[in-house]
Amino acid sequence: MYKETTGGKIFRVINTTIILFIVVITVMPFILVVNGSIVSENEFFRTGGVIFIPRSFSARNYKFIFTEGSILSSFWISVQRVVIGVPFAMLLTIILAYAMTKKDMPGYRLLMLFMVFMMYFDGGLIPRLLLYKDLGLYNNFLVYIFPMGISVFNALLLRNFINTIPESLPESARLDGASESTILFRIILPLAKPGIATVSLFVAVAHWNDWFTAIAYMRQGINNVPMQTYLRKMVTLSQLELDAMGVMQDMITPTPETLKMAAIVATTVPIVIVYPFIQKYFVKGILIGSVKE
Repeated sequence: MYKETTGGKIFRVINTTIILFIVVITVMPFILVVNGSIVSENEFFRTGGVIFIPRSFSARNYKFIFTEGSILSSFWISVQRVVIGVPFAMLLTIILAYAMTKKDMPGYRLLMLFMVFMMYFDGGLIPRLLLYKDLGLYNNFLVYIFPMGISVFNALLLRNFINTIPESLPESARLDGASESTILFRIILPLAKPGIATVSLFVAVAHWNDWFTAIAYMRQGINNVPMQTYLRKMVTLSQLELDAMGVMQDMITPTPETLKMAAIVATTVPIVIVYPFIQKYFVKGILIGSVKE
């Protein structure tokens, strides 16, 4: 029977202490934000916003957010982005990743150089704005979808995962007369589910967390901004603007600090709910996809 050495015990204690410390400092901000969004204003200011165990409860912040109405339209915009944007991006990413596994393809080296170049260099904000205007994407919902259709990083990650599939499988199908599209959709994709789930999560989180696109390429003052842009608006809200919103809704306005915390919770909860359903694919996909030959 294995007997743990003194050095091993010391290492285990130190390792456990460090991990617990990291867990605490990671989880603590979430606890403080949630608690700050549900307590009364008196308790919030009395404790300075540092509340570990709430002693009061108030739903006024959430009532104000949902009564004001913008969060519901923003939530719908974000849901549309994810529902439409993720399948669109994954279709393009899968096709590109599969093409990048074909080293005998004409122009393969040129394609790889182009992809790597696009990872590090960008045209800039002004040229992109002019391009979007010429393409009719400015102030158009499609500006949320098309520009995020391809990510070189995601394509490289998925390519590395596809490379782990034995070449004998598509080769056998090719000898039986299967086309490249049949091989991709009938053989490669079923075996690449963990990698696809991982990249899909990356794309979904990118769509959900994107706030800058609406500010740069959508006209302000209309209900076509996603959740994170709404959250930015609430975080930068002043007391005078908040009071004006309250007058419009005929409601007593909460304080900006507690309202910000409620807005953070409301915009974070949906993606937190979805994550556990694809977590089992995530770890396997990211590890296998990170292996390079």
